[in-house]
Amino acid sequence: MRVPRKSELERLQGLYKTDAKIAEVLNVQEYLVAYWRRKKRIARFSAPKFSFQQISEMWARFGDDFRCGRELNISKAAFYSWRRKYELKDRPAFLKLEQLELRLAGGEAASEPPALATPRTASQKIFQRCRSEFPTAATAADWRLASSPDAPQGYVALSPGAEMLWPRTAAQSETLPINEIQHSTWISPDFGAIDWQLIESHAILPGKFLVGPPGIAPGIGGIACLVLDEESAHSLPRVVKVELTRKLVGRMEVEDIIADALAQEADSDWTGAIVEFLGGPIERLSLDRKVKLCSLAVAFGAKAALCAFDDVIRRHFGGLLKGHFPLCHPDRTADYDGEQFIEGRSVDQRVIVFVNDHRPEVRVPHDLPGGGVIIGPGALPYEIELAAELLRGRRIPAEMPFLVVPATPSVYRMAQRRGWADMIVAAGGSVIDVGLARRLGTASLLTLGSGGRGSVWCTTPPSSPVGADQPTVVVGSVHAAIDQLGPLF
Repeated sequence: MRVPRKSELERLQGLYKTDAKIAEVLNVQEYLVAYWRRKKRIARFSAPKFSFQQISEMWARFGDDFRCGRELNISKAAFYSWRRKYELKDRPAFLKLEQLELRLAGGEAASEPPALATPRTASQKIFQRCRSEFPTAATAADWRLASSPDAPQGYVALSPGAEMLWPRTAAQSETLPINEIQHSTWISPDFGAIDWQLIESHAILPGKFLVGPPGIAPGIGGIACLVLDEESAHSLPRVVKVELTRKLVGRMEVEDIIADALAQEADSDWTGAIVEFLGGPIERLSLDRKVKLCSLAVAFGAKAALCAFDDVIRRHFGGLLKGHFPLCHPDRTADYDGEQFIEGRSVDQRVIVFVNDHRPEVRVPHDLPGGGVIIGPGALPYEIELAAELLRGRRIPAEMPFLVVPATPSVYRMAQRRGWADMIVAAGGSVIDVGLARRLGTASLLTLGSGGRGSVWCTTPPSSPVGADQPTVVVGSVHAAIDQLGPLF
């Protein structure tokens, strides 16, 4: 039996790929080919994840590593590596001509690639995709939140009267019985924030359209999803762009971004509009900070809010996206109904005063009376962790109530598991279980947090309106809330 040379095995592997096919050509057993390959240090054949054609087509279309990576659901650095592997080093010719505004001799315009579709915002892409996939539906949406008094047999219900989340397909009609709906996920307000429950369970993927009651899941836009109520889901509301041009410095947080944007209300009115947050600093925010940013935007007037799809969101969902990039990032030249630019380095630390049903007012923290502090209601992991770090080795005055209300039971368990709850309790604060906070209600929680004073400092607006007999709610960052406690010892 003649043993083939290494060069011959490599040539056969390039032609036939697998050991079984090579064994047929050589008329030997498959295990012999595998043995020769190992002895000669020839790796098993594997096709590259992206072909030369895929990489070259993306590069010819966009000419930008970041945008090409978004289309292929990989990072900018990963696409750059693939491009270098296939020796695609020069920018596409049409981009060079477009950038330099060159004209050919005789006044003829330089040749350009075929025109793409009209530039659209992320909200328009999500909305129009659903319109095309569900042309006969009265309200085109991927997911719908609807109440049901009883759980149908075979489904998991967290509590009676839970909110029901179910996916729609083009084959399903509007009158489909509940007990025939497949792949449902049951969630309940009794288990905390609806939006964070959906994100934790990976029930909704980026780029989807969710229809439900007003304000039911405001933070779901943090994973590049669009959520609207039934009245707004038939025609897309106005879309406003809020772009952060410089990174936040010092102790600035997402609450300060919202306060600064509200202070510039003359430039752009959010009321009844969809707000899209863009810019490099937004992309670098952690997932829970994106969720908090969108939640605050809806709480203070926006119809909906969402952040563009980026690497942070992609890493959270991992293999669930299966390599398909969701169309939920805006085109570079998209036309918005309003635009607002925020200089991150010039953002001041401010708070938002939320009194009764009046429009919130933006003020400086030291101009307000003192009161108790609530981290929440509905505190996300980064808020609890930050509060624990700021209180490490310090003591809260006995007369100052300090409450932490996690968003969901899993966040509560995370705070216990990572030691954040122990640090807060050691400093003199209290961590309240989600179920207990739900039974107490918003009014009792605010009264308990105010400690008999005229105001209570929160990091999230209360879910229900503040009544005239309740303390003034001041919404600010965790840093501002800790500062309100006064000198710690």
